[in-house]
Amino acid sequence: MKRRRRSSGSTILEFALAGVPAIFAFISVVQMGLAMWTYQSLAQATKELDRYIAVHGTHCGSGTNNCRLTVGNVATAAESYAIGLSPAKLNMTLISPSTTYHCNPVSSCISNSNAWPPSADSTVGTAIQARLQYQFNSALAMVWPGTKPVVFGTYNMGAYSEQRVLF
Repeated sequence: MKRRRRSSGSTILEFALAGVPAIFAFISVVQMGLAMWTYQSLAQATKELDRYIAVHGTHCGSGTNNCRLTVGNVATAAESYAIGLSPAKLNMTLISPSTTYHCNPVSSCISNSNAWPPSADSTVGTAIQARLQYQFNSALAMVWPGTKPVVFGTYNMGAYSEQRVLF
């Protein structure tokens, strides 16, 4: 029995020496995976959004075909392409040679009825840019000791895409 009492304290010591770093490593791996998934989702959404804008140029609105976009249509598409990302943390910037729109957050532009791309910039071959930015909160700050209150770290991830108007 005496031997068993002496070893009970070593279990706590072993956990403190090996378990705490293992938990930190696990949280770090999960957070890095979540950050990479968030960035990949953001980059894919930006690419799809720019492609969506590129096919709605001059010829799209000619004749009986009225498929011209508005800034509100683009903002709605940005929200739908950003699967799994909170629209409240998603910011969008649309850039053409003559006009720039900032939607911070993206939902603030849903009711915007201005044409996008603008008529002056909707000719075939004009470069149109879309930029999405997302605020990612990391839980890694929770495991760092300190005297200040625990605050989640915020990182602004950005993705950029440029496409020429195709039609």
